Amino acid sequence: MKTQKVKEYGLHQRDSTYSGSKRMTRARAHRWLIRIAVGVGIAALFYYFSWWFADRRLASPWYLFLLFLAVFYSGMQLVGNWLLYLVAEHPSPPPDPPPELSVDVFITACGEAYPLIKRSLAAACEMRGQHHTWLLDDDSDPELATLAGHLGAGYLSRTEHSYAKAGNVNHAFLLTHGDIVVIFDVDHVPEPDFLERSLGYFADPKIGFVQVMLTFNNGSQSWVARAAMETSLEFYNPTCLGAYGIGGATLMGSNALIRRTALASISGYQPGLAEDLATSIALHAGKWASAYVAEPLAPGLAPPSFEAWFVQQLKWARGVFELLITAYPHLFGSLTWGQRLSYAVRMTKYWIGPVIGLHLFVTITVLISASPLVRMSFHQYLIHLAPVALLDLLIRHLSLLYWRHSSTPKTSLIHAVVLVYATWPVYMLAWFMALVRLPLVFRLTPKSLTRDLNPLWLLPQAIVIFLLFLGGLYTVIVKDHRPSLLLMFAVTQGFLQLWLFTKWLQSEVISTIRRPVVHAKSFEEE
Repeated sequence: MKTQKVKEYGLHQRDSTYSGSKRMTRARAHRWLIRIAVGVGIAALFYYFSWWFADRRLASPWYLFLLFLAVFYSGMQLVGNWLLYLVAEHPSPPPDPPPELSVDVFITACGEAYPLIKRSLAAACEMRGQHHTWLLDDDSDPELATLAGHLGAGYLSRTEHSYAKAGNVNHAFLLTHGDIVVIFDVDHVPEPDFLERSLGYFADPKIGFVQVMLTFNNGSQSWVARAAMETSLEFYNPTCLGAYGIGGATLMGSNALIRRTALASISGYQPGLAEDLATSIALHAGKWASAYVAEPLAPGLAPPSFEAWFVQQLKWARGVFELLITAYPHLFGSLTWGQRLSYAVRMTKYWIGPVIGLHLFVTITVLISASPLVRMSFHQYLIHLAPVALLDLLIRHLSLLYWRHSSTPKTSLIHAVVLVYATWPVYMLAWFMALVRLPLVFRLTPKSLTRDLNPLWLLPQAIVIFLLFLGGLYTVIVKDHRPSLLLMFAVTQGFLQLWLFTKWLQSEVISTIRRPVVHAKSFEEE
């Protein structure tokens, strides 16, 4: 019997070794596949830029200016992201948390639904490890003060409400004394082992902050919630792993742990519409290091409605663009090259809006009023652009497939593409506001499934759909233009805009049938 057990154990060991070897072989093959795809992508970029140097195009100052924009965008977004994918690594588990560290946990709130606040606050109080949880109520609600006392949490409020979340955090920072400050947005619910899986990085005295991956658990709540959740998958998996691999992990606003001495060294949480990113770059410029925990330890809520999505994206894009223009060039010399790349990729993310808007404008112009020579030139442009666009999608898909956390759903990301592509007017508006320093009043992102979207948000998309349809008819009927890549490009752009309209109309019909709208199931329970 003993001999039989030994044999079985030996077989099990050999099977495990064989299985592990197969996984390692597949992993190496997948990484080489990503490297090959990136190499082909670089070649495709050279092919794309060859169009600009043909037919004496650069003799025109307009073409020269557009080439500069193309180089800048492709360098900071396409190549920048690809480089992060190549250097991505799964971080090693942190050491045990230093026993002497004291921890203050901040739950920031400002008028959100009571069940939502209760769920997050209770979960924070129940985290394992020594810590004190504080509810930072910027709405001064007596009912929440009672709730905090009932759950064993502290309650802090203020009479002066400047600087929104940053002001709320800094007010609490001055009244508390923990060595580590942990910040959660009110819709993120920490797991019991959140501190155990993240505090250990502070054993390194150079670590100024630790960012835990943001995930969202309400993808089934609505089409917008699913699409919005999908837009985050690539960024919070391979992109953030790559940024961490070169010392450039950044703050995301929630699920963040910050060393008190580090925060004090930059005079507290930085104000602004992108206060997390402003604080992050200030800490890095102050020579503090950062870490990233690629684990879903505090899932939150993605925007559940079109109103919530547009409000969030305008606020985020306007804040990020302001930092791109101001803080990034100002602090550039104080950052490492890894941090420079990491912030360049993150701060130019919303440039996708102006890029889409410019291509839409050119497409409509060519369809309606361009000469045959210009049409032919633009057709050649699309031929040179297509390989870059397709390879970028392939590289992102391969990277997400390889670097995704096991809890990340496998998806085609088509909903994310539609949502982001049709949000181009919001990103263009944010870029314009940043350039002319037009302020934007801070507004909380709605957390409930409301459907109060002003149709004016979708007016630019409606105009584009109409003009693309009109231009397509004109170029086919009047110009007798045969099917081509130009027409295919126009139809694809119109289809993506129309898809968003269809989903919006469906949400309006559903909201009419199901009034009143209730809060998401994930936080409606008492």
